[in-house]
Amino acid sequence: MLEGGEGCAVRDYDRVMNKVGVIVRASALHDKDQVRALRDRLLGELRAASGLAIEEASQPSSDHLTAILVLTGGVEREVLKIVAQLPSPTLLIAHPGHNSLPASLEVLARIRQDGGEGRILYGSPEAIAEGLKQELSLANAWNTFRFSRIGVIGEPSDWLVASDVDRAFLKGRLSIELVHVAMDDLLARVEKASAPRKDVTAFVKGAKAIAEASGDDVRGAVQVYYGLRSLVDEHRLSACTVRCFDLVKRLKNTGCYALSRLNDEGVPAGCEGDLQSLFSLYLAHLLSGQTAFMGNIADVDPPGRSIGIAHCMCPLSMAPSYTVRSHFESGLGVGIAGTMPQGACTILRLGGERLDDLFIREGIIVETTVREDLCRTQVRVQVEDPVDDLLTAPLGNHHILVAGHHRETIERFYARYLAS
Repeated sequence: MLEGGEGCAVRDYDRVMNKVGVIVRASALHDKDQVRALRDRLLGELRAASGLAIEEASQPSSDHLTAILVLTGGVEREVLKIVAQLPSPTLLIAHPGHNSLPASLEVLARIRQDGGEGRILYGSPEAIAEGLKQELSLANAWNTFRFSRIGVIGEPSDWLVASDVDRAFLKGRLSIELVHVAMDDLLARVEKASAPRKDVTAFVKGAKAIAEASGDDVRGAVQVYYGLRSLVDEHRLSACTVRCFDLVKRLKNTGCYALSRLNDEGVPAGCEGDLQSLFSLYLAHLLSGQTAFMGNIADVDPPGRSIGIAHCMCPLSMAPSYTVRSHFESGLGVGIAGTMPQGACTILRLGGERLDDLFIREGIIVETTVREDLCRTQVRVQVEDPVDDLLTAPLGNHHILVAGHHRETIERFYARYLAS
């Protein structure tokens, strides 16, 4: 595995929460010993099922995710006093006995009447634990996402006519800072950068084959990575997008390896200056904890409910087998033809200038194809739901593929923080 750059972008991971504080409320009418035993049993079961640091709390805190365990009925007004101190949404934990669920239903109904949001976590300890893990993921993703520094290196490509974002919205609503960097700055850094032999060797030795790309092409691609990495580190970027076709025109090489490697190093990096797709890529990374793939929608089969996605930039962590090829459109430099394993996946894209539209499907990667009329990495996905929207109401071209099923988490984040 290739080592990352010497510097590191500031990612706000020091603010990640990994603790759940549970405020317990029970009616004074119940036997105190029984209440204490029930509380200890339920919290113990949640700790065992989740592996999380779950502790009883006396009050809300910004240091942890807060949930309210409604241990018995008759505590609705007490719970609402706590709710008034909590940020939305409110998390209520209920269990099958002692009128816990009826009380939780009444509380959540009142929260919603007052214009708030909430969620009851109910069922087996494993089901409640999954809900708590999801809420931690959502909270951590939001805390990181809304204070990000996003690099825009060069202007968006000329053919991206539907993929811009509202800068004022990003700054005002999401507290996101766009950091604009001229392509000439990147090109100057690439010219000064070196291509360490160990990196070139690792990339070449890891490939099952080298096709059109020459040794000089590979060295040049590694050099682009180090130039781009220096920008990411200097500007403390959480994610970035690059007008990469300028590299093809001016360097006769690509950013495919550089973007691939940045993604594998935890810095979501997108192609062509496409900001809507970059934010989709970034959120897929934050909510799944995984590297994701950005590609063109190359083929859609509505009757078969399948989607073909292709691009020349493929994170190597997603492709155990890859061939070093040239860039598809130009035949220059380095493109990556990756073979992704079959398995569960999620395809998504945020759209609209305020990122308030969402396309998302879950499915299975069924094959990696090899066609000479498409970008080098080609994946076909069989999805569960209809795909007609891609042909009748598309949000744009580029979409994101991430391994695993993450639709519920992504949709919950979207509804909570981005939907109009």
